[in-house]
Amino acid sequence: MGLLLPQSYHVQKSIKINARPPVIKSLVEDFTQWYKWSPWQQIDPNIKFNIGEPSSGVGAYQSWQGKWGYGEMTISSLSANEVAFNVLFNQEYIITSTLLFSPNTKTVTWHIEGQATVPLISGYVAILAESILGNITTLGLNNLKTVAQLSDAQTIMESHDNQNRTSQN
Repeated sequence: MGLLLPQSYHVQKSIKINARPPVIKSLVEDFTQWYKWSPWQQIDPNIKFNIGEPSSGVGAYQSWQGKWGYGEMTISSLSANEVAFNVLFNQEYIITSTLLFSPNTKTVTWHIEGQATVPLISGYVAILAESILGNITTLGLNNLKTVAQLSDAQTIMESHDNQNRTSQN
């Protein structure tokens, strides 16, 4: 039965974030900012990340080791409205991931696609991957929303405070 199931999986989740797009994007396109919102530390508190140089932009790289294995992620493309990643998990699973930013609606959409490669049971693995990654993606987007909105509000408040200090002098 598992041989008849699709071996590929696809997850897509969206969330509206009430923050300026540059604030949101800066949290995504720089791996040194991921600790603020990434869902992985909540799922595996013992996970260890290694961030390469450069830490942001095309070619930025991070690797990790955790209780479910190890992997590496590289930013493969970057545009005004999109950050795309290539992920290699346990030296055998290749995953593509994209975060899309819609500035007009302040919506962030996270796409993840992959292919299960486990002989005989790949169909079951793909179904399980969709379920697990769907929950992880939702958690990550909710974290990103919280961090981006708080960061944006703090930046705006600091800007107003600086303007008030300048105008009083």
